[in-house]
Amino acid sequence: MTGIALTFLILALVVVWGGLLVSALFLARRPEVAAYPPGGDDEPRESVAPIEHDT
Repeated sequence: MTGIALTFLILALVVVWGGLLVSALFLARRPEVAAYPPGGDDEPRESVAPIEHDT
């Protein structure tokens, strides 16, 4: 392999595995959202028909 190929290989490995490590650490520190934004409640819509698209 050439030097540039090895450089990009190492860079790609650091980005992928580093991102995995950072996300695992973040989820370990904050496993669940403390509060959700307003408006996220489920609203039953029995009277409204599903959307129909012309195809």
